[in-house]
Amino acid sequence: MGYYSEGIDREMTEAMHRTHMGVDHDPDNLLLSALKVSLADGWGGSMISTDITDILFGTPMPVKGEASFGIFKEDEVNLVVHGHEPSLAETIVDVVNEPEMIAYAQSKGARGINLGGMCCTANEVLMRHGIPTAGGFTNQELAIMTGLVDAITVDVQCIMPALTELSKKFHTKVITTSYKAKMPGALHIEYDEHRAKDIARQVVRTAIDNFTNRKAVGSHISDVVPVIAGFHMST
Repeated sequence: MGYYSEGIDREMTEAMHRTHMGVDHDPDNLLLSALKVSLADGWGGSMISTDITDILFGTPMPVKGEASFGIFKEDEVNLVVHGHEPSLAETIVDVVNEPEMIAYAQSKGARGINLGGMCCTANEVLMRHGIPTAGGFTNQELAIMTGLVDAITVDVQCIMPALTELSKKFHTKVITTSYKAKMPGALHIEYDEHRAKDIARQVVRTAIDNFTNRKAVGSHISDVVPVIAGFHMST
C-alpha cells in the first residue's frame, strides 16, 4: 500500500496528535496511521529486540518444558519472574543454581529453589533454559492464589496493579525492579545492569526469607501440562 514507518518516536507522536481533539476525523486515515505505528513497533522495536536478545543470551532451540500452576513446589522456595525485560531474569536463572543460594534455602527449611516464569519473561527463560511457565498475562493473580508463590519479581509491562493488594491475602512478596514502574505496596529492588548478580541474589534471598511465612491458605494445583517451546525463525 506504499506505507512505511518513518521512525518509532515520530509515528507514536503523530498518532497521538491525530487522535487529539479536533484533528483527524477520518476512520480510514486513522487506521492507516495505526498501521504505521504497528510497523514501527514490529520492525523498529520487536524484531531488533529479538535479534539483540538472541545475540546476548543465545538463539533458542526447541526444548521440552512444563506449564500450569502445578509447577509450584510445596517443599521448595517458589520464585516467579514476570515482565518483559530478560536481562534480570537470565541473571536470576544463574543465581538460583548457586550452591550458596541452595544452602541458604535449605537453612530455611526448603528443599531447594524452584524458579517459574509468567507472561513474556516466562517465554524467554522457557525457550532458552526449559524453566517452567505458570501461564500468561491473565494467570498472574491466580498464581498468587495458589498460596505457594514466595516472591514474584516484575518489571515494566503487563503487570496487574491488583497484585500487591491480592498478595496481602496470602504471603507473596511483589518485587518491582524498574524506576519507571513502581507499585504501591510492593518491595522495590531497583535493577542495575552493572550489579546484575548482586541484585539477582537480593531478589532470590527475599523469596527464600519469605518461605517461612507461608499461610495455610491457597488452592494448591498438582497438574502440569507438557509443552515444547523455543521455535526460532531459523528453525
